[in-house]
Amino acid sequence: MAEQSTYSISDLASYSGVKAHTIRIWEKRYNLLCPSRSCTNIRAYCNNDLRKLININSLINAGWKISKIVELSDAELEAEVKQLMSGKDSNCSDFLINGLMTHMLQFDEGKFTDVLIHAFESYGVKDAMLKIVYPFLKRIGVLWQTNDVSPAQEHFASAIIRRKILATMDAMPKKYTSDKVFILCLPPDEFHELPLLLSQYILLEHGIKTVYLGSSVPADVAVVAAQQAKATHLCTFFMSNSPMGMLKEYLVNLQSQLPDIKILFSGCPEMCKKPIVPGNVIHLGGIAEFEEIVKGLE
Repeated sequence: MAEQSTYSISDLASYSGVKAHTIRIWEKRYNLLCPSRSCTNIRAYCNNDLRKLININSLINAGWKISKIVELSDAELEAEVKQLMSGKDSNCSDFLINGLMTHMLQFDEGKFTDVLIHAFESYGVKDAMLKIVYPFLKRIGVLWQTNDVSPAQEHFASAIIRRKILATMDAMPKKYTSDKVFILCLPPDEFHELPLLLSQYILLEHGIKTVYLGSSVPADVAVVAAQQAKATHLCTFFMSNSPMGMLKEYLVNLQSQLPDIKILFSGCPEMCKKPIVPGNVIHLGGIAEFEEIVKGLE
């Protein structure tokens, strides 16, 4: 039998949305979870513990009392959560985030996709990304991540979200009402495309043409594309923990070869504290600021 993943109590708190202090109280008062312990008395939890806690949090968000929840068997707990998913209140943001978490841990593509589609239909693509998908990704450590390698579940979830956004954009009418053209790309060794895809969605929604180059694009390649497409703007995101000097070099390289194009970037907190590259390079504080800029171009 394959060994299950193990989680610390801080991992459990981050993934479930339940504070570590609350988890400890529930364990002591209700014997809710039974973690294993190391020789130094450090708790270790398994996938079943995490899934159970996420389900409990879903019921808590739906108005249940913990004293009633602990009376349920694991099967009854699963059944109550499933019933909530099909109910009228199933578009609650916390509930949808918990649903994505649960189905991601089980590698259940069908159910994960169903929750994602439900979120898109209830909120619209843009608001679903901001209110459901981004908080979900932050919880699992994908968005603005600092690690070079993500767990398999994170890649699984990101791939499904990416496919859904692409399918939605493919169905959008391509009616360009602006003379602006945006190059969209990520720097070398950067592969988290979801913020870039959301940016493309917003641009298309506002009738602005995009040239989507995707992940890990060398500066020289982006420059050629911008020149050939007669681009007016270039947008990029720094999501990983690449050295500061490398990221600055990327922006300087773009700026020196594209002096007449506005270069927008976001994602690296250290680079956002001050304008390290003067001139036509603009730091974005978030997606709302990006959309304000886009609206001003219409």
